[in-house]
Amino acid sequence: MEFTYIGKSVRRLDVEDKVTGRTVYGYDLKLPGMVHGKAVLSSRPHARIIRIDLEEARKLPGVLTIVTGRDLPFIHGESVKDKPFLAIDKVRFIGEPVAAVAAVDEETAQKAASLIRVEYEELPAYFDPKEAMKSGAHPIHEHYDSYEKAPFIRSAPFPNICHYSRLRYGSVEQGFSQSDLIFEERYEVPTIQHAAMEPHSAIAQVDENGKVVLWVANDAPHRAQTELAEALKLPLEKIRFINPYQGGGFGSKGGLKVEPLAVALALQLKGRPVRIKFNREETFTSTLTRHEAIIDIKSGVKKDGTLVAREMKIIWGTGAYAEKGPTVCIRGSMPAPGPYRIPHVKVDGYAVYTNKAVAGSFRGYGIPQGAWACEQHMDMIAQALAIDPLEIRLKNIFVEGDETYWGERLHGVGLKETLLKAAEAIEWGKKDQGIKGLRVEGLKGSRVKRGKGIACISKPTRTPTTSNAYVQVAGDGTVQVFASTVEIGQGANTILAMIAAEELKAPIDWVTVAQPDTDITPFDASTTSSRSTYHMGNAVRFAAIDAREKLVEIAAPMLEAERHALLVENGKICLRDAPQMALTFGEVIRRRFGANGSLQGRGSYTFTAGKDLDPETGQSSRASAFYMYAAQAAEVEVDEETGKVRVLRISAAHDVGKAINPLNCIQQIEGGLVMGYGAALHEQLITDANGRILNPSFLDYHLPTSLDIPELIPIIVEAPEAEGPYGAKGLGEPGLAPTAAAIGNAVFDAIGVRIRELPLTPERVYRALQQQKKGAA
Repeated sequence: MEFTYIGKSVRRLDVEDKVTGRTVYGYDLKLPGMVHGKAVLSSRPHARIIRIDLEEARKLPGVLTIVTGRDLPFIHGESVKDKPFLAIDKVRFIGEPVAAVAAVDEETAQKAASLIRVEYEELPAYFDPKEAMKSGAHPIHEHYDSYEKAPFIRSAPFPNICHYSRLRYGSVEQGFSQSDLIFEERYEVPTIQHAAMEPHSAIAQVDENGKVVLWVANDAPHRAQTELAEALKLPLEKIRFINPYQGGGFGSKGGLKVEPLAVALALQLKGRPVRIKFNREETFTSTLTRHEAIIDIKSGVKKDGTLVAREMKIIWGTGAYAEKGPTVCIRGSMPAPGPYRIPHVKVDGYAVYTNKAVAGSFRGYGIPQGAWACEQHMDMIAQALAIDPLEIRLKNIFVEGDETYWGERLHGVGLKETLLKAAEAIEWGKKDQGIKGLRVEGLKGSRVKRGKGIACISKPTRTPTTSNAYVQVAGDGTVQVFASTVEIGQGANTILAMIAAEELKAPIDWVTVAQPDTDITPFDASTTSSRSTYHMGNAVRFAAIDAREKLVEIAAPMLEAERHALLVENGKICLRDAPQMALTFGEVIRRRFGANGSLQGRGSYTFTAGKDLDPETGQSSRASAFYMYAAQAAEVEVDEETGKVRVLRISAAHDVGKAINPLNCIQQIEGGLVMGYGAALHEQLITDANGRILNPSFLDYHLPTSLDIPELIPIIVEAPEAEGPYGAKGLGEPGLAPTAAAIGNAVFDAIGVRIRELPLTPERVYRALQQQKKGAA
């Protein structure tokens, strides 16, 4: 089918506003009469609150109100309701809000916060999830059993477990007995930060009718509305979320983060908008991190490389509160054995409370951690069997029609093509090849060694979920899409506008997309899990079709024609046999509804899942609406004298189903690669012996800069998904997922040392080389 916009590279709709600085982000937003809030953060990792002295702070001129957890004992949480707005009775991590103050300006609020004194009684603290789940460990949540929880939450016979996930397929005992060789390893992934350009902020106001209104860059406004309404015990219509533009989030700006602090103060100052702005250090320590993980993996294989059995145990350090920990545990543990045909699989995942900053959703949602282990493990098996790493993957990967080890039949599987194209792009199999523009090193006798590595993943999306949309045509012919998908920098608004224009047969410059507002834009589950193009894309497509059909129905009598005799093109409805006889959309609307009239089309999409997930076995006949497949290959140089890893190039082939906007796809892939590169080589939150983060700023937390980035080779693969709009799948998260593993495999290929812990810093690589030399001696 020939499309006008779909499959074409369209410039983003918001590009001019962003590059000229006209865009107003949540952090920049100001409202009339706004006052300023500041939080007092815990200085202890685990302690009872004995006393909070507010007297000196209250005396400070300009202070309007101060609140503590005792004043507003509200509890929230998505799958486990375990987190108070402000700490009540005890604190569980350094950085937990203990009190909040509102004042006439930021300086006064900051001064007042510094005058608040908190007296603590120390409790045992755990910063290693292995220690927190040991028998006899002190409970971080003494009343966990009484918490309100989602139905899928499972307990485990260990302390401090907030969720236990199981996957069983076949019999691993039988599989290991049938294997020729068995391999067993442990891998570790540290805590890292989202490091979005925009720190966290929120403005809250309680109006004269008791309605709580928030202006906040939240990636799931309707979900946050529900979570807040449940915490405050208010009906949904009493909560409103208005979304300004978001300066990046990568999973950190969903749920409730700074919102409870702003709401707590606004409830005391009815009518006055209260703004809470976190600085960079507060964002690092008090909002959200990515889960650290300890991954034990054991595999049984035949001598020809056929996988027979795989057993994994994954400990997810979820920090002081559950947040997304249970669902990351499920969604990260289920596909952790990799995108492979394995007849016998056993996976146990544990989301473990610790006294560290809260961990939650992060781009990739647990897939990068599992891939770091699984994909290096695959290379280790290949090396032991003297099989090329690409070949062992091609021998075992999922292909069309395979049944997965969680019991689902696959379709639209482009994984093989991604592997072949990623490998081809870095000249897989050719050693010591010169790269245009790069110096040739790694030759025999050089201290700098060169290697290549490859890794692949499959990723599910959150299922089942719903998206709704309206497409409104106004009397001037302009079109507005009403959807609660949040533009977080991923280009979603442009994609939705392209879909609306395509189905309406209207110029794309007629189309705008409304900012999400829970009072105005219809329900959407969330802008997460790479689901928006698929779910909201379908909803907008159906809404645009509905609007188009209504326009044609209204235009038919105006043109004195039957419906089948009419054609829609370029924003007009015309006679098929006499196209000069035409009415523009605006003319149709004005004739029927008047100059100020409009017409609205509506669309909704819910993927209907098959068999629900069985909590005992993890089996589900439709665990995901679609799957994303990706392969990445890296070429590196490693200096054996310093341990420094230099990535020369990374190819990334991604099965997108259908590239609605190829330019946008390339940008998404490149962005994911850069994040994955940082996680592989630099990024790690460092804590001291008391759990305090030592590098909570961009000065000390090493992010890659534009000067660090190697050659990026994005490759689009299209294996259409039947239910996706025009065959499209999602793309936002996979760009990050296999990157670290591909680089890790390339490092091994270069120096013959397998490093099982991230990041691949020069110190870590150098120590591994020295240990290898000692072992050889």
